[in-house]
Amino acid sequence: MKYEDQIELLINSGSKIIQILSYEWKRVYGAINKASQNLKRDWYSWSDVKGLRKWDSKKQTFINVDTELLDPYSVLENYENNQGEFIYVLEDFHPYLNERNNRIVRYLREIARIPDSKTIILAQPFKRIPEELSKEISLIEIELPKIETLNTLVENIIDDYSGIYVDVTDKLLSSALGLSIMEAETAFRKAIIKNNKLTESEIPLIIAEKENIIKKNGLLEYYHPKEALNSIGGLENLKKWVNDRGNAFGKSAKEYGLNTPKGVLLLGIPGCGKSLTAKVIAKTWNFPLLRFDLGKVFAGIVGESERNIREALDVAKALSPCVLWIDEIEKGLSGVQSSGQTDGGTTSRVFGTFLTWMQEKEEPVFVVATANDISLLPPELLRKGRFDEIFFVDLPTREERENIFKIHIEKKDRDYSNYDLEMLANETTGFTGAEIEGIVNESLYYSFNKHQELTTDDMIQTIRKTSPLSRTMAENISSLRKWAKVRARLASEDNNEELEVSKELPKLKQEIKNPFI
Repeated sequence: MKYEDQIELLINSGSKIIQILSYEWKRVYGAINKASQNLKRDWYSWSDVKGLRKWDSKKQTFINVDTELLDPYSVLENYENNQGEFIYVLEDFHPYLNERNNRIVRYLREIARIPDSKTIILAQPFKRIPEELSKEISLIEIELPKIETLNTLVENIIDDYSGIYVDVTDKLLSSALGLSIMEAETAFRKAIIKNNKLTESEIPLIIAEKENIIKKNGLLEYYHPKEALNSIGGLENLKKWVNDRGNAFGKSAKEYGLNTPKGVLLLGIPGCGKSLTAKVIAKTWNFPLLRFDLGKVFAGIVGESERNIREALDVAKALSPCVLWIDEIEKGLSGVQSSGQTDGGTTSRVFGTFLTWMQEKEEPVFVVATANDISLLPPELLRKGRFDEIFFVDLPTREERENIFKIHIEKKDRDYSNYDLEMLANETTGFTGAEIEGIVNESLYYSFNKHQELTTDDMIQTIRKTSPLSRTMAENISSLRKWAKVRARLASEDNNEELEVSKELPKLKQEIKNPFI
């Protein structure tokens, strides 16, 4: 049901207090005005800056009723004493809904019991409901605008400009998805002022504006991936899986009976291509890529963390179809089990919000989550059905290491056929893809300073000076492989290479022997 219809239905059914969550005051006003006309009720707006004003439907403007009525308790008294059927819209009333204003909270509870035909609407940007009022308040969240709403906005904007060329298409409107009405209006107006027209050629300007706006909250980052499938050396099982699902987002796939892909969880060893895979998926499917920093969700103010994750997920839904990339998800969710004792249950609530969204989302938002340490992952996340598949990304096999050397040598504008790739692959057993890239880069420094072209021998020398991470993680990798064979799907062919175990593990300063223990 549309939010406009929800508002009218709640008022008509006798709801005394309704909380509407949105930054977009224009859409809130429009919905309330529509409901008031259909129900033949007057409506008023109050704020602690403007006082009380009444909407004049003929003049299409507010008329001042009492500009001195700035006290929140007094406006509730005014509401109670005013006779008739009407709607009071209390704007940004949420700062008064806390334990410091217990009389106001109590007054709202009293108002909720009065059997009359009056309604209070709390219009505010985010949710804040005191526990005492949790059973009295009805909640409506206004989602970010869809294409139809953006089209109405653009039609209104172009009336303000004369002599401009306009060609409004779905593609142009889609470029502003993920923005609020105010943000979209700014983006469209900037494009018109800059180029004196509004067509698909202005899409890069709108996307650039959108990227800046999305980055403001720090939770999401808009990526423009350049990496294609051939940027990954190996992971053939995973690449085939990605290719098979690339066409499953269209209307024909839905009519055929396919479920919209939900997402994939990539577990494994650091530096083996998990993050690269997220970028490759977005590029292959030609979807926007949003990187979600789950760690930044958690804020100091009570209720702020829950609001942060809802806002981030709302943006992802509005931008769909898109890829939502959550890197090292275990770090953001590592405190779920002890959340009740450590943070008052905040992490647990955030995790619950994310799980519910994953389970129930209908929009084509494909989640790519990566994790290095499976022991920190909550077991609920690994349950079948949260993700379409769980892949284990192992150390590259010998053949895959050859391909990785080939890719990185070509990136440096060199012909890989001039190098002994087989020898390089044999020398790098236990090396990750990131470590192989580092070998090529480090060897280039070496050869550059010798004033000669890069050779296979240069890279062999670098390899022999490098101690791969797997040398000190051999036992961990071995146990991880055993777990993955039962609980996950292998991203590439089974790697049975024996890993060299370091005889003398390096120690950090804090690990020095304590003579008293």
